[in-house]
Amino acid sequence: MAPTLHQWYSANDAIAAFGAGEPPESFCEGQFLVLPSVVLCFVTVGHADDGPDVSSPSNVAWRPKPGRTPVSEDDWLPEKVQDVWDRSGEKIRKLRDHHIFIRPTDDDLFFNAGEAHLGALANGRTSDGQPGWAAYFSLTHKLPREMWLKLGGYPGWLVEINHNSHRIAADDLTAFERLAGQLSSQEFSHLSMTRYEEDSLTVHTNASRGWLMYLRHPSDGGLYTRDLEYDGPPESEEVFLCGCGIDLEFSASRTIPRELAAQAALEFFQTGRLPQCVHWELEWR
Repeated sequence: MAPTLHQWYSANDAIAAFGAGEPPESFCEGQFLVLPSVVLCFVTVGHADDGPDVSSPSNVAWRPKPGRTPVSEDDWLPEKVQDVWDRSGEKIRKLRDHHIFIRPTDDDLFFNAGEAHLGALANGRTSDGQPGWAAYFSLTHKLPREMWLKLGGYPGWLVEINHNSHRIAADDLTAFERLAGQLSSQEFSHLSMTRYEEDSLTVHTNASRGWLMYLRHPSDGGLYTRDLEYDGPPESEEVFLCGCGIDLEFSASRTIPRELAAQAALEFFQTGRLPQCVHWELEWR
């Protein structure tokens, strides 16, 4: 019998809840335990920049413990932890589910975050320039708001302007207007904003136009703007430059005046709903 979702457990009680008849296989200093039908991941979220973190209520990033410097991908996360599918036969068969238990550093018990999908493995560099690896899990069930805040989540909005992140209180209109004002302070700018509900608005601007995308949830295909008053050449395009150096090109008819793009971002912040000052379409064509 599986443990109750969103309840607290000791590691031993979590193992016992899955009815393990024999001791599980242990990997990564006991942070991963492989049982016949499940891989348990015990994540402790602290304050270290290069440690595990919860980037959104539905996403958990696990990283090796500080000071652990793997020499290869196989060394940092064993294949038995990664691969939960049997691909040996004609049909692929699911062997195990990943299951996340998570806690802040000041808790002895783990919070049962439920089943998760191992979506990506990535390597890069830690803050001190050393090799760094991360396993990114998406949760089947979003964390409750109280737990999300306990793990360091933002209580209001997370606003990123030109790749600098800011936490803004839900009612701090002055702070948001100050950030959104940067959209017109340079030729190319980029703003994105999200919150606990996990919908998001992305705005790219150039000297005169803006391109907008609204995602209802992280895996959404998105809603996109169209300028119903555009009367230029159908093949005309607008160019935007992201702060990371990537050039973006969009059909001019799918962009809107820059001032209107900023107005849409302000409306989203104030109302928490899809901005009605612009026209949206389901597909990006």
